[in-house]
Amino acid sequence: ADWVSSALGDTIEVASVASPSSSTEEVKDDRYALARRAALEWETSSQMESYELVYGELSLPVLTTILDAVGVLPGDRFLDVGSGDGALVLGASLLYAGDDGKKNAIAAARGLEIVPGLYERSLQHEEKLQNIILKEKGVDGGRLLRKQQSPVEFHLGDIHKASSDSTLTHILEDSTLVVCFATTWSAGNAKAEEATTTNSLQGRKLPLLSKALQGLPKGARVVIVDGRLDSDDGHEWQGDLKICCPDTAPWSIASLYHKR
Repeated sequence: ADWVSSALGDTIEVASVASPSSSTEEVKDDRYALARRAALEWETSSQMESYELVYGELSLPVLTTILDAVGVLPGDRFLDVGSGDGALVLGASLLYAGDDGKKNAIAAARGLEIVPGLYERSLQHEEKLQNIILKEKGVDGGRLLRKQQSPVEFHLGDIHKASSDSTLTHILEDSTLVVCFATTWSAGNAKAEEATTTNSLQGRKLPLLSKALQGLPKGARVVIVDGRLDSDDGHEWQGDLKICCPDTAPWSIASLYHKR
């Protein structure tokens, strides 16, 4: 977690946007502000169709809590839908890499992001993480850890158009453990039909996202934060977990679904 935080710029030592006297919280706020700005600039300069973009983050400790509750299985392929600047993907790639030399139980860590600026930042953070690992572990230790680390992939695209994009279709078909947070806040997610007046703040139903995730394989586990999927799309609700998240203080609900 410390290495990922350093790669993201959440620690003073590697933060180029902070003054020498800045606190860790101030540095983290700067990164968060930059990420939100990238999302806002893209939203105001592009054609968003019916989507409303909202930026938010889960912390690595919260991701760990979620994954421990869900249960990571050997060979799981992790996907973060709305991966922002890459924090959760990079965290997942290292969370289960053991000191005993065993490879991470997560076989692949992927992120899907619709905002080009955030996608570019995630690539930069991945490169920084590899440099930090090399610096901290040395050449031989860095090589060993990279062998244990899950392969990382970041993709630029719209989850709601996965059915018409062969790359995104393949990503969904190959994902067994999916987490989705801030994208679920988009009011446009709920407008699957013109006749409905339901939005993401009324019942937290997410028909568009629910249909998009139909491309997941049978048995895939999906965690939706503050949102609900439709059982008619093959998503079977398993239970809820209360989590603490600054973006939705005082708490949020992470709901687990299994794909039938």
